[in-house]
Amino acid sequence: SLSLYDISGAPGIAANMSHVATAGEVNWYISEKLGNALQGTKIVIIAAGIPQKSNIVQVNLFNTNAPIVRDLAQAIGEDAPEAHILITSNPVNSTISIVTEVLKKASKFNPTKVW
Repeated sequence: SLSLYDISGAPGIAANMSHVATAGEVNWYISEKLGNALQGTKIVIIAAGIPQKSNIVQVNLFNTNAPIVRDLAQAIGEDAPEAHILITSNPVNSTISIVTEVLKKASKFNPTKVW
């Protein structure tokens, strides 16, 4: 099954993904249901925040994306501590460190599961 989560919901993406010719199930969740989206998850892909653009200063990119990634890491530690986590949010070198430190603080860090 595929769980999609977005702070504004992801019904359009979920509808598109549900048309893929597989037997899989697609569900989407809004911000209040993050814990539900993470329940039983084996792989989490964090592609949150704003993308890197040439006109965005790195510190502004970090200041926007860091709190989003931090909050997602906290939820993963609580609701999906065994999941493998792939972080693509920019700046990646900093957001990976955020996830690592949040999980360490929660005693849920496994270095083989953070990519």
